[in-house]
Amino acid sequence: MSDRRNRRMSKSVMIVSVVVALIVVGGIIFSVVRHSARKQTIASASELLDSVALRVKGHLDMVETVTNGFVPVVLANMQPDSLMAFSRRVVEADPDINGCSITTEPDYFPGMGMFSAYSVRGKDSITTAREGQYDYYSKEWYKGAKEKGKAVWVDPYDDFNAGTLFSPEMIASYSVPLYDAGGKFIGVLSTDISLPKLSEAVGKPSHPKGAYCMMTGKNGNFLVYPDSDRLVYHTIFDGVNPRMQPDIISLGNAMTGGEKGQMTVDFEGSKCLVIYQPLPQAGWSIALVCPESGL
Repeated sequence: MSDRRNRRMSKSVMIVSVVVALIVVGGIIFSVVRHSARKQTIASASELLDSVALRVKGHLDMVETVTNGFVPVVLANMQPDSLMAFSRRVVEADPDINGCSITTEPDYFPGMGMFSAYSVRGKDSITTAREGQYDYYSKEWYKGAKEKGKAVWVDPYDDFNAGTLFSPEMIASYSVPLYDAGGKFIGVLSTDISLPKLSEAVGKPSHPKGAYCMMTGKNGNFLVYPDSDRLVYHTIFDGVNPRMQPDIISLGNAMTGGEKGQMTVDFEGSKCLVIYQPLPQAGWSIALVCPESGL
């Protein structure tokens, strides 16, 4: 009787041991599978971000190519009527281009004071006009190119100027300084792409679950972001407590510093993996924000 009881107990212990072993092995297998799936999802997300960055770069390259191609033609035809015509032709050159201004130094044309030929794309047409008299020489799209002596990308801005032609959409500008045959600075050729066009180029990722793209400017200001109220005038650093949210500060510094990588942060109230990379030609950064729950 005692032997039978011992055999039963031994068998029970063996069954329990086997069940426990199966649970442990199953847990290990699940963990391995989950880890492998997560790695694959992150790899796919990184590839997706590469594709988005390449698409945005294509739009920026297009603006640069069109603008640079017109520079020698403009310099060979520095007359008011010609500049009006060329500003329009730049906009006509590609449907992604929102506007173009060709602006000279004060009194470059004797007796005309300030002169800027500007063309802007509307819904169904392109409007060309000589801009009204406002202080465009202090605007970043003009002074940035003049002071640096080279082509520059200017973060998106509101183009509104009372009493003159302006774009109804926020725009980013690619500005090229113009020099005469003697090397003297004479003005700026500036070509614009709209903020909606940049957002369209970025698009909306369908995977990983809950993921979205954001793009930041030179100072961390949002250029593309799901919350449109935070665009341009708000930065990734706004409202962040450095002591309580050092991860966001680190992320913001990495993105504005032109770095490439990934970082897990508490972002917008949830734990997220943020994969980021620079857009060097414009000094911007683009990122894919992936909630941990979707990985």
